[in-house]
Amino acid sequence: MDIELTPTLATEALRACGVNGQVLTADRLDGGVSNLTWRIERADDAPVVLRLERPSGIFQPYDVQREARVIRCLERSPVPVPQVLGTTGADSPLGAPYVILSWLDYPHMGMVPMTPEVVDSYRSMVESIHALDWRSLDLDFLDPPAAGHEAALRDLDAVRARAIAFNCQHDHLIAEIGATLNRHLPDSPEPRLCHGDINVFNYLVDDDGAIAGVVDWEQAQLGDPLSDWGLITALGSLKGMNAPPEAHPLVAPVFQRSGRDARDLRYWMLHQMYKLAVIHRIWSEIGDSPPWYSWSDVERVSESALMYLGE
Repeated sequence: MDIELTPTLATEALRACGVNGQVLTADRLDGGVSNLTWRIERADDAPVVLRLERPSGIFQPYDVQREARVIRCLERSPVPVPQVLGTTGADSPLGAPYVILSWLDYPHMGMVPMTPEVVDSYRSMVESIHALDWRSLDLDFLDPPAAGHEAALRDLDAVRARAIAFNCQHDHLIAEIGATLNRHLPDSPEPRLCHGDINVFNYLVDDDGAIAGVVDWEQAQLGDPLSDWGLITALGSLKGMNAPPEAHPLVAPVFQRSGRDARDLRYWMLHQMYKLAVIHRIWSEIGDSPPWYSWSDVERVSESALMYLGE
């Protein structure tokens, strides 16, 4: 999706959903595969964020209205999220739905030293998200799965659908991982709210090392909280960590408190590698920039994850 968001067009876009201010600049923030995102500078007003729905891509079906609804629900929780300032439908001035959010003026974790205070705050924040009473926050529209295998099966079906849509379902490694996951489905507990993308770039840090904002909720779902921690172990392994997921420094303290079996976390690490393998194939084809990890990285980490699971 190619769009030039000029100050004039951005001003019109803000006004279309009830947000005032003359736009000075509109700077693209993302260079990957998420919804298209701009930081909007306004004259005499605080900056805002515009997230425009992609028509297709790795995380299809995209739905910025769903993301905005999640954030609105979380505004009533202790989790610090941007404020939803306005939304539009498909008949918008930009030709697709978009949401306007407040700008949280803090650096993300990837921009600050990973001090013990920052790491502890991050872990605590993710645990706080998982501990939320999602029913009282009216998040039941996310369609909670039953305890047992349903959370994993539902997520597997979504990844397979993306693989089929982009014709990479027959890739040898992708097919092998998918078949292995079917043989090792975890017994998940009652569903919890999962952020869906707990990478450190979505966690903003204040001067005291506390998490001051959590952004990018487009993949939020009700499911197994180990799916979030499995993503962090998969990402850490792609970046060079060489250890079973239960030994990853970011995850180990939380996992020990969970009382879950190590095979459950190992399953979710492999499950996330399945997603990341499919993402790599699609991103390489349609992304705005090359993937930050290589296919050889996918092969290396997937081989380890299969070994940890006993395959």
